[in-house]
Amino acid sequence: MAPEITAATPADLPAVLELIDASGLPRAGLDDHVATTLVARESSRIVGTAALELYGGSALLRSVAVAAAVRGQGLGQR
Repeated sequence: MAPEITAATPADLPAVLELIDASGLPRAGLDDHVATTLVARESSRIVGTAALELYGGSALLRSVAVAAAVRGQGLGQR
């Protein structure tokens, strides 16, 4: 079954930060951008995340991470 991609909620933040830490990415400021963060769920587990920082008419793509257990399965292409 393919992971479901949904908008992150504040309750997802601990799992997102754990995934960010495991991927060696910076977590500073990510909690300010939960509203523009997506998560990929496999069952109830978050296995991927991507966030945008919006600045007027521009955006910064940041914090794209996929859990080691599902890397290489095409999740980042969805």
